[in-house]
Amino acid sequence: MSKYFIGLSTTGHDPAIAIVNPKGQVIFAESTERFLQDKRAWGAMPDQVNHIRPVLKGILAEDPHATFQMATSWLAAKADTINDPHDVFIAKDVINWMASLQKQQQEYAGKNLQFVLGTRVCESIWQFDHHLCHAVNAVYSAPFENAACVILDGEGEVGAASLYSWNDGQLRRKWRSWGPGSLGAFYSWLTDLSGFSSVNGEEWKVMGLAAYGAPVEEWVNRLLCLLEITDGRIHWANREVMANIINFFESEVSFKGKPYMAAANLAASAQTAYSRYTLKILQDVHTQTGHDNLILGGGCALNSSFNGTITNSTPFKCVHVPSAPADDGNAIGAALLAWQKSMSEAGQKAIISHNQGLPYLGSAPEKCDTDKIYNHAGAYHARYLKDDGAEELAQLLAQGKIVGVMRGAAEFGPRALGHRSILADPRSPNIKDKINALVKGREAYRPFAPVIPIERVTDWFVNPQPSPYMSFTLKWKYPQSEQVPAVVHEDGTGRLQTLTAETAPWLKRVTELFGEITGVPVLLNTSFNIMGKPIVHSVNDAVSVFMSSGLDAVLIDTLLLTKK
Repeated sequence: MSKYFIGLSTTGHDPAIAIVNPKGQVIFAESTERFLQDKRAWGAMPDQVNHIRPVLKGILAEDPHATFQMATSWLAAKADTINDPHDVFIAKDVINWMASLQKQQQEYAGKNLQFVLGTRVCESIWQFDHHLCHAVNAVYSAPFENAACVILDGEGEVGAASLYSWNDGQLRRKWRSWGPGSLGAFYSWLTDLSGFSSVNGEEWKVMGLAAYGAPVEEWVNRLLCLLEITDGRIHWANREVMANIINFFESEVSFKGKPYMAAANLAASAQTAYSRYTLKILQDVHTQTGHDNLILGGGCALNSSFNGTITNSTPFKCVHVPSAPADDGNAIGAALLAWQKSMSEAGQKAIISHNQGLPYLGSAPEKCDTDKIYNHAGAYHARYLKDDGAEELAQLLAQGKIVGVMRGAAEFGPRALGHRSILADPRSPNIKDKINALVKGREAYRPFAPVIPIERVTDWFVNPQPSPYMSFTLKWKYPQSEQVPAVVHEDGTGRLQTLTAETAPWLKRVTELFGEITGVPVLLNTSFNIMGKPIVHSVNDAVSVFMSSGLDAVLIDTLLLTKK
């Protein structure tokens, strides 16, 4: 009898589900927001049995006697016993509500899956430490056998920072910051001050806006008094100091309700202060561990602007960030820890693998759905391509067309990596404004990401390094940057995705073919969605964006839709 392991992210926001097979391999992972089409899916239940039913049916078809063990990425805690680490920033009742919601999510998920699978599901739901789930998720895809693993987020059960040592398959916690103190809460507060919404996860808007401003020395100095870093651990300053600083920014510097460009200097100041804090943590960590390799996890690991500076600003030589470092990725961590626990209880060796798998772990388009679109295309041209569409797509992009792509299993994580992407020609100086205005409907300042074959990175970027999941923002070389104005940010950087034949074979081929046509082996890549919505999930989602936006074409597996 084989046992499979279902991991759930149940922290109130960014719920997700992952499945690990009896060999300890992740075979499915997807964020709940995708199939609900509800950004961040606050309060939603992560299991969504109807959605994962095809996956479960596939498992049972191959192994009719399979059983399932569920696990979550949060240790149980009573709401009234929580030591609130950011009580100055977040109301106590919000913290208590989130703790209660976590319990509801766990109980609901258990009952729902037991209803569908009956006695195949173990009644007990295993719970694992939040930061440990972050760390296990991060090392699973890491290319290193030995590394320091740092977790930075808004908050775990206790504290918002942890250090682990990863050595030859063994992950050991070196310390956790008991706090109170949180870089995640710090950046979320500044996000709201800048006029954006931390509830909607708009911290990346602050990162992008920072390039248009300049740090204000007085603001940076005040922000650097909010937190204290001691041997890598994070602590808030004393209450009187905090109250004075917060009152100053809330009354004198807040840009809530104002035009977003007005907050550019605050965004630059926020990014500067965050970078200085995080650099201090990493420098302390390197001194303590001596590792040259760094694995970075937790929601703060999504700060690609800072990530791109690590190898230049710290002694670390190589850095890895998983495709889903935030709470959604913890579904993978919980499932892997459940597998490890089960194996250990059975007296078998259970070492969590590293350098495993690709991020394409989600749902795939159904042929029956593309057939329906093909048969009822109406005012659109629809045809199935005889091959994988790489050559035709490269031609369309070279002609200046904007094309949505939905191919194979969806990427797991917040960034489109070629399976749910909108692609375009980066040479056009007007394409950025066109996509922002006519396709995405988002703020005009926000940048687009370049994709480039790994072999060509040194020709185009300063401080070249692998970036398979768009985790690092690097400086463009000059004058090469002048050839691709649509993917060069205001500060001369780009949040690149590097392509290899192993990680992204199809997109690499498209980019290389585009390079043969144009002489530029770079494409513009952005997520296949409109502002305020998650990345498309179903074929109907993709077609809806195509019909209601300025997209010129959509490629769904081998079905090509174009406008007449």
